[in-house]
Amino acid sequence: MKSNESTTIVADVGGRYGMHPSWSGFAGDLLYLTFEPDPEEAERLRQYNYRPGFEVIELALAKEEAERDFYITKHRGYCSFYPPNLDSEWFKRYRPGEGEIESVISVKTSSLDSLASDRQIDIDFLKIDTEGSELEILEGAERQISSHVLGVRVEVLFEQIYKDVPLFPEIFNHLQARDFFFLNLDYFGRGVPRHALFRNPNPLVPDNDRYGALIGTDGVWLRKYDWVCDRYKGESLELATLKYAYFCILNSATDVALDTLMSFIGTHNFSPSTVETKIYRALRRICTEYLGRYRVNPEDVQWNMARSMLREIFNLELEAGNKYWELIQSL
Repeated sequence: MKSNESTTIVADVGGRYGMHPSWSGFAGDLLYLTFEPDPEEAERLRQYNYRPGFEVIELALAKEEAERDFYITKHRGYCSFYPPNLDSEWFKRYRPGEGEIESVISVKTSSLDSLASDRQIDIDFLKIDTEGSELEILEGAERQISSHVLGVRVEVLFEQIYKDVPLFPEIFNHLQARDFFFLNLDYFGRGVPRHALFRNPNPLVPDNDRYGALIGTDGVWLRKYDWVCDRYKGESLELATLKYAYFCILNSATDVALDTLMSFIGTHNFSPSTVETKIYRALRRICTEYLGRYRVNPEDVQWNMARSMLREIFNLELEAGNKYWELIQSL
């Protein structure tokens, strides 16, 4: 059965630890599908993730239905459809021995398009981290990406830590050709350290140093908003806009979220039924808290801009002092 349009549907391929932290604070209706072909790992994920809407699907995704060799490595976090490159910076300097192949098993694969068709669902967002097969999974989601997906978070590699694996430029070009733009890298300046001395000695203290060679990180792509406006109409556009803006906020792009909402309000209004959805109410509070930060300088031009923006988007009046906290408590 196709989910209600107000439900945000996320496909997480390779989420070995459950829901990704970028989604843990999402307050709207959510269907979060994570894929794990190993029955034991799938059951472990079910036991340790109790959030409503979290579902584990025992399936390996790739470009198409096939039977593939899957390399089981000494460290189970590096198992892949691609054999590890033990001469790479990653396995030679940082994780020596952990990429050694212990066995090779045969795994049946399917595509995300097939899964979505069978379930009769439309995927809103993709998160992919599969140790090298990310581009194949994107290729196997062509129908969903062409028609529905609003945003993508995908692990990208800058060095072939697996043999013959696609690197960042290939994923970038694939998504750019499908009306996505590159939003940001989930990166804080840390590469693979050349010496153990350069690792942060105290994990409780933020590490702002930059060091080593950047091997891989997550990249975030967003659909061009003009495409969203052309694709959706009426309440469907309202809900797609809210999902789009919320994804921006979850991925450190609040400015893009607010700019998108202002663009929507320039020619549209949110209907009474949309105003009653969880995602609208959650986004309204998040934006109020964000814009409310400027109240500390009430004489500054930014405070007036923040007040005007909240008034236009959500028809709320920002005030300083106790009235601000009364507004927050009412939302």
